[in-house]
Amino acid sequence: MTELVKRLENLFLKLDHTALLAEQMLADALFAVESGKDEDTEALIQSNDVIDAREVETEQNCIRLLALYQPAAIDLRRICFVVKVNSDLERIADYCVKIAKRGRIMKQENISMRTFPAFYKLVEQVSATYRQTIRLFTLRDNSEDAESEPGMQTARSIITADAETDVLFHEFLDQTLVVEETFHGRLQVWHELTALGRALERIGDLCTSIAEDAIFMFTGEIVRHNLAGALVENAASSENTDGISFSRFIGTHNHTVPFPTTLTTNGS
Repeated sequence: MTELVKRLENLFLKLDHTALLAEQMLADALFAVESGKDEDTEALIQSNDVIDAREVETEQNCIRLLALYQPAAIDLRRICFVVKVNSDLERIADYCVKIAKRGRIMKQENISMRTFPAFYKLVEQVSATYRQTIRLFTLRDNSEDAESEPGMQTARSIITADAETDVLFHEFLDQTLVVEETFHGRLQVWHELTALGRALERIGDLCTSIAEDAIFMFTGEIVRHNLAGALVENAASSENTDGISFSRFIGTHNHTVPFPTTLTTNGS
C-alpha cells in the first residue's frame, strides 16, 4: 500500500466520522422539533461548529494530497469525492440547525407537527435515505465491473428515492394549506413551517448529490441530471397512492413554493 493510498484511507475514515456526526445531528434536530427547547437547539449549534472545523481540516488535507502526489485516475476521483462530499455534509449539518430553530418557532406558536402526518413520513424517508448514503463511504468499489458492485446499487437506490422524497414534501405542503384557520393572520409562521419541511427535502437532495458523486468515483462517469432525470422519467408512468402524477415533481430541485396572498382550503 502506497503512502498516498494510506492517506486516502485515513481521509475516508475522517469523512465517515463526519457523516456519523451529521447523522446524530439529524436525529437531535428532529428531537428538538418535538421538544422545542432552547437548550436542544443550542447543543445542535455547538455540534455544527465541530463539523465546520472538520470540513476545513478535511479540505486542507485534500489540497495537500493534490499538491504532494499529483494523483490520477481512481486516486484523483477519490479525492474529488472527498472534497465534494465534505462540503455536502457541512450543508446537511447546517440544515439540521435550521430544522431545530424552526421547530422551536412552531412550539412557540403552538403549532403541533402532529397536525401534518406527511411531515413524519418525510422524516422517515429522509432518515432512511441518509442511512443508505453513509454506507457509500465503506462500499468503495475496486473491481473492474463497478456496475454490479454494492456501492453502485446503493447509489442508484438513493437517486431513485429522491422522487419519493419530493412527493412527500409536496404532500406536506398540501396539508399545511388545508388548515387555513391555523395560520390566519400569521403568514410568517406558515413560511417558517414550510421552510422546516424544505430543509428536510434539501437534505434528501444532498444525499442524491453524494450518490451521484459516488458513481463518478466508482466509474469516472458524471451522471448528474441525466441519470436522475432518466430514473424520474421511468417513474413518471406510474401514479402514487394518492393519484398524484410524478411528472408534477420533475425538476423540483429548483422549485420554489409561491406564498399565497390568501390561504384557501384544499378541497382534496
